[in-house]
Amino acid sequence: MNKEPLAWYIAGPMIGLIVPLLLILREKQFGVSSSYRYLISLFTKKPNYFSYDNKVDAWQIQFALGLIGVGLYYFFTNDSDFFFNEDLKNNFPVDFYSLENWFIFLGGGFLVGFGARYSNGCTAGHCIMGMSQLSPASFIATIGFFVGGLIVAYFVNPILFSY
Repeated sequence: MNKEPLAWYIAGPMIGLIVPLLLILREKQFGVSSSYRYLISLFTKKPNYFSYDNKVDAWQIQFALGLIGVGLYYFFTNDSDFFFNEDLKNNFPVDFYSLENWFIFLGGGFLVGFGARYSNGCTAGHCIMGMSQLSPASFIATIGFFVGGLIVAYFVNPILFSY
């Protein structure tokens, strides 16, 4: 089985085609963070943000579960050597394999998901969907994501992980 990832010039246009296909065929916007709002709305109706007709977002939970399923399938069938590679494991400043860190990552993921949904969209939603619709807010958000990423990569990480 081929362990090489799909080439960027194939994968990129495929992702790009999802946007118009969802808009034209389903009248839906591409994004995953709405599935987070949907899940929370199943358990609470307060605050008002979670009191809405959640049936409109039900399809996104299927999309999110599909992403998780494909990731698990890939992990267990194709390239588990990548995840357990000793050279790769020794080059990370954080031990991804400890149970304690998995709980930290899970908590961080929960907070990021909540923040993305509460701010009305995540990086993928703004960068892919919002920019394709020429949304001024998405252009500003995307610039902010890149500037923030550059600041962390060039200034914060060298200070935190100077080893």
